[in-house]
Amino acid sequence: MRLPVYKSLVALLPALAAVAAQDTSSASAPSTSTGMVSSLASSASSAASSSSITTSSSSVTSSSASSSVNPLTEKPPAAVPSATTTPTAFIPTGPLPPEQELCTSPIYCPGPLLQAVQLAGIFKDSKTFVDKATSKPESVVVDNFNQLGGGNASNITYDELIQFVDDNFVAEGVELVPADLGSEFVTDPEFLRGVEDEVVRDWLKQVHSYWELLARTTNSSSPSGVQCDGCVSSFIPFNESRVFVVPGGRFRELYYWDTFFVIEGLITSQLQSVVKAILENFGDLIDRLGFIPNGNRVYYENRSQPPFFTLMIDKYIQAYNDTSVLQRFLPLLEREMSYWKTNRTIEFTSPFTNTTHNITHYKVDTSAPRPESYLEDYKTVQNASQSGLELNDTQRATLYSDIASGAESGSDYSAARWSKRPTINLTDTIPAQRFLNTAAQLPVDLNAILFACEQKLSAFYKISGNGTQANATRANYWAQQAQARKEAILDVFWDPSKKFFYDFNTTLGERAPFFTPAGFFPLWAQILPQEFVNESISLDQRRQNLQGVFSGLRYIIDRFNGTLPASLVTTGQQWDFANAWPPHTYIALEALRNLPDMLAAGPQLPAENGTFALIPTVNGTNQLGQTEDSLPVQGFENEPGSSINETLAGATDPNNASVELHPSLNTGNNTSGESWRDELVRELANRYVASALCSWRATGGKLNTTDPAFQPVPDATLTANGLNASTAIGNMFEKFNASDINAAGSGGEYTVQTGFGWTNGVAIWLGGQLGANLTRPECPPVIAQNVTADEE
Repeated sequence: MRLPVYKSLVALLPALAAVAAQDTSSASAPSTSTGMVSSLASSASSAASSSSITTSSSSVTSSSASSSVNPLTEKPPAAVPSATTTPTAFIPTGPLPPEQELCTSPIYCPGPLLQAVQLAGIFKDSKTFVDKATSKPESVVVDNFNQLGGGNASNITYDELIQFVDDNFVAEGVELVPADLGSEFVTDPEFLRGVEDEVVRDWLKQVHSYWELLARTTNSSSPSGVQCDGCVSSFIPFNESRVFVVPGGRFRELYYWDTFFVIEGLITSQLQSVVKAILENFGDLIDRLGFIPNGNRVYYENRSQPPFFTLMIDKYIQAYNDTSVLQRFLPLLEREMSYWKTNRTIEFTSPFTNTTHNITHYKVDTSAPRPESYLEDYKTVQNASQSGLELNDTQRATLYSDIASGAESGSDYSAARWSKRPTINLTDTIPAQRFLNTAAQLPVDLNAILFACEQKLSAFYKISGNGTQANATRANYWAQQAQARKEAILDVFWDPSKKFFYDFNTTLGERAPFFTPAGFFPLWAQILPQEFVNESISLDQRRQNLQGVFSGLRYIIDRFNGTLPASLVTTGQQWDFANAWPPHTYIALEALRNLPDMLAAGPQLPAENGTFALIPTVNGTNQLGQTEDSLPVQGFENEPGSSINETLAGATDPNNASVELHPSLNTGNNTSGESWRDELVRELANRYVASALCSWRATGGKLNTTDPAFQPVPDATLTANGLNASTAIGNMFEKFNASDINAAGSGGEYTVQTGFGWTNGVAIWLGGQLGANLTRPECPPVIAQNVTADEE
């Protein structure tokens, strides 16, 4: 897909300079150009630039499915040898990281074997190798590795290593088998009846059918993927009778925070037993580890993800009125909350009130590369001098921890959120990751999630245990914890001048300068600052103040034709502009829907000079953290029929405030008497549908309609765009492009993935909640790009 058009990146530099860190002890100015890896990893880089290597069918298929392959319908192609690597050349070597207390496998955790395979770059995606089960007992595999190169890792050749992998490992994914959803799965679930637009309804019916393609169970004949006595796998098996849903693509296991959004869709799709089975699987992980890891792999056992499990239980109870699950889950929820309090919570004294609060952050205990991204992490840290950093052992360990902590956040990575000094590099994300500062950032979204969990735990104790004193005590305890966290959130993260919530940067000693959707999480959790609930302030003023909170969102919808972007900073990182992620749209929508009706009433404020003028500004700094001229621009080439005048985005007729001079596309149909809140909900919901449906259609999705605008994309166009026209059924992407609704998102450490669990879940949830408000989008023409899959 074609990249959107941007204004000169130079215009953004003043905003980036505002967050330049004071890390002068080890760093000079960062490089903003693509850095070449040092001699240590240069040969690995050339190998990694190719597809995976194979010498026999057992060696496997590449996990990184190209865009020419739909992972729902066909396996990715077999890997091929690198054309740029000499088979007899020695593999790269380098210093080994320390042994890791929380990751101890001699194969799947940092150590000589994993480092040799990953630095050689024989697979395009580092995750491919660590998802393979062994074909021989673990001790035999380790002994066979130790004999390579005559017992000297420096003498191992690519040929030897490739043969070793072929001889000792099997294909990734053998631990899983497709699940049969049985009679519970119906092709026409009830929610579709409430979706009035026939195009949207048919699309959602197809998306609903994807649950059958993403549902898995543990392989009963090979629960850990093992092929023999003593064989091992990185997979943590579940009870073989229990179904779970994988995200799709390279993500072959159950993921933590993804699943909250999956569950919203599963509930809407009437799949109660699947939801309960997933909850039981998560419970088993807490039983085993004391917390829920990133995913059910041994290499994830040192980190978690945003802790939504308590809220998943709440969704289940709300949907099915089944409080019996609390008998098992309440003790497990206590264990998980204890994990976050013990391992991720610090005392922090607010510079605004001098009050000391307990604040939770992401901080993974590791001093080594992530096994599933080993090569990328190793180059980031070991070659840090290319970005002006001379790191000692302690600083290298800290950077490895910050990298893993960014992954724990689920938003890996955002330079706008996690970096000391955001850098712009649209082709190579490694330089920016050398300036990660994750543990020093106090994340507003994480603390809002934990507040919501604490509130729900208090409620759970009130409805269980027949009113026993013990339960009443725990209910009171969790209510107090929630209140304390609410006070911390309002003190540390809320900016009353800009009327928005921001992360807090402890390195700089101030709130982060950039707008991100993380600021909607407290509002989603129904935390409202005093200026909205204080009845001494007039109702009209409180309503106007509340519109100010959402003025940035209002302007973003007016400026871009896609859904809500992860930030407004263009850095090349996948959780920055122009990428837009399903969880953020969900949270922003629920933040709006959770507002008290009394405060959300009334029309949208008029904006004769455009809606940017409505954004709160203090001392020259506004809610977005950027001037209007420095913001990315909506590309004209992909816009159907008209263009946006970015300087007047959202402007209204001075003679009639209800008439927009530059109406936004794909915002649904206005209804009589609609409040400003309902208008934003309708528009954002339809932008999500536009992003998901148009990109699905652009990749081969076919609809049962006579509407000429939604006839199938010609096979020749699909082929020219790197797709297999004979098998393309439309991709539901993990992320979207906020300024090109035909395109997927981009950037990050791996190619964009399809499937996709949370994308489907949010789409189906929207159909169930707002079906009557969803209308078919106006999709741009799909243009033949004449590119290969690797170029996309």
